[in-house]
Amino acid sequence: MLSAALLTVALAAAPAAGPAPTDDPTANPTYLHPVIEGHGGIVPLPDAALQPRRNAKALIDITSDQTSGSVLKGLDRAALILNQYAHAGVGPEQGMKMAIVLHGPAVTAALSDEATAARAKPYMRDKGVVENPHLDLLRQLKKAGVEIYVCGQNLSHLGIATTEVADVVTVAVSAATVNIGLQADGYAVIGFH
Repeated sequence: MLSAALLTVALAAAPAAGPAPTDDPTANPTYLHPVIEGHGGIVPLPDAALQPRRNAKALIDITSDQTSGSVLKGLDRAALILNQYAHAGVGPEQGMKMAIVLHGPAVTAALSDEATAARAKPYMRDKGVVENPHLDLLRQLKKAGVEIYVCGQNLSHLGIATTEVADVVTVAVSAATVNIGLQADGYAVIGFH
């Protein structure tokens, strides 16, 4: 009886065995950024189902101002999708097309640094927080061939002049016209709301 009690105490004091070490890429991820540096890190999964295909068309519809780090979550996910396709050798240089439309609370991501500073709350200006934190990523996406739109109707509802929009962003009549037009052209819509 004493030896059974000692065995129980010894087993209880022993460290719990964790999962066995593995070379599985999702268990021990190393993130790559083949096109968009610093955003949308990917883990290559060459044996997984439904690999990126040639000539894909994606419309990233972003209405949320929810962030992932310092940028809109939807913009980070756009970078992730672009990085996945580029890593697979079927990115924009091989025919993939991507467009982004910003509307709802996400429209402020489309503003220039000057407009961001002018619209910043006094406390944020006092702290020196007056640059648009999304512009670097938007510029990287644009350079990679992504078309970036902002909803003109939403701008008007917020009293934002089209001249306040950053030069890498195109003002569209509305988010609806972007969605309808690009879906008619075969774009798959991925929403971040």
